[in-house]
Amino acid sequence: MPSAAELLEDLRSYTPSGESEASSLDRIRSLLRSADDPFTRARTEHVTGSAVVARPAGDAYLLVHHRRLGRWLQPGGHVEEGDETVFASALREAREETGVEDLKAPFGKRVLDVDVHPIPAFDSRPLHIHFDVRYLLTTRQEILAPPLDEVLGAAWFSIEEALAADVDGSLARALTKARAWLTEF
Repeated sequence: MPSAAELLEDLRSYTPSGESEASSLDRIRSLLRSADDPFTRARTEHVTGSAVVARPAGDAYLLVHHRRLGRWLQPGGHVEEGDETVFASALREAREETGVEDLKAPFGKRVLDVDVHPIPAFDSRPLHIHFDVRYLLTTRQEILAPPLDEVLGAAWFSIEEALAADVDGSLARALTKARAWLTEF
């Protein structure tokens, strides 16, 4: 399992882009310092890992349509046993949810974005809070495999199309950062 100390170190020099993200960053750091295991799903508040997957030029973004939430999101989810880092969790989730295997990390495990958000109760799962750490991955590969049961589909979007698909504000922020990083790169 990931190390809280290692993730705290990854977040030490991270600079949030606004008050909302600064609040999320403070909450994530607090959880990492105080919880015995901030990665376990047994907690109602836990760290998750996700990835903004883009074309290398930053002109398209791979989103998944989440079955339970009924929205287009970046691929990501819970840290599982065997994930050595939150970055490894985000990479695994991106592969599982999109079917894309050839993913590159042009900025290594540098954190792209952070967000704390509630996940509504569903069936036997109670309301819980994701402390999401997001990374940037790139690929030239097309979507090859059918997605998991938890996603209805995966598709490429321009940033304008993603914003028109009514992605939430934190994903819009992450997409905008990803485009800036890739454009400067």
